[in-house]
Amino acid sequence: MTQAKRRSTAGARGDQPDGVLQYQQRVSAEKRSTILEVAIEMFLENGYESSRMDAIGDRAGVSYATLYKHFPSKDLLFIEAVDHLILQLFSRWKEHPAPSDVEAGLYAIGRALYELVSDARLVATMRMVVAQVRNLPDVGRRFQQAKHLFGDVTDNWISKRVEEGVLSIDNVQLARTEFIGMLSEAFFYPRLTVVDYSISDAQVAEILDSAVATFVARYRQPKSGNR
Repeated sequence: MTQAKRRSTAGARGDQPDGVLQYQQRVSAEKRSTILEVAIEMFLENGYESSRMDAIGDRAGVSYATLYKHFPSKDLLFIEAVDHLILQLFSRWKEHPAPSDVEAGLYAIGRALYELVSDARLVATMRMVVAQVRNLPDVGRRFQQAKHLFGDVTDNWISKRVEEGVLSIDNVQLARTEFIGMLSEAFFYPRLTVVDYSISDAQVAEILDSAVATFVARYRQPKSGNR
C-alpha cells in the first residue's frame, strides 16, 4: 500500500497521528483538572446547594459543552471534586515516611494526622459530605476509599515494626484504628461541629505523648531479658 493510500485509509477511519491524539488527551485532562479545582473552590465558598454549574464553567473558562461532557450533572461533579480534593490531602502521607523508631514514628504519624485534619478545606468538605451523604451515598463511600491511602501507609509502617520484632500485634488494622481513634477524638471530630475549635501546641503535644505511650504500652514486644 502506498503512503498516500495509507493516509487516505487512515482519514477514512478517523484515525489521527499519535502526537495529535496525545495532545488532545493532555488538553482534555488539563481541562478536567481545572474544572475540578474550580468546583472545589466554589463548593467550599458557596456550599453544594448554592453552587451552579454555569458559574463553575465560567470561572473554569470552559464551554458548557465541555463542562457537561466531563461532568453530566452537578451531583457527579460534586462527587468527583470531593474525591479529587480528598485524594490530594491523604496522598501527602506517602510523601512523608515516618521514621522506623517506634515512638518517633508514631509521633510523626500523629503529627501528620493533626496537620491534615487542621486543613480548613478538609473540615469544610467533610461537613458538606455529611450534609449530602443521604442523597449522594457514593460521596461517602469514595471518602472512605480515599482514607485507605492513609490506612495502607500506616498499616505498612506498623507491619514492618511487627516483622522487626519490635511490636507484637495480631490485627494491624485494628491497632491502627485504635491509635488514630485516640487522636481523632481531640484533633478532628470537634472541628466538624465547633466552628472556632482550636487546641494549643502544648495540648497537641500532650495528646500525642499520651496516645503514643498507650499504644507502645499495649503493643511493644517485651525484650527477651524482661520475659
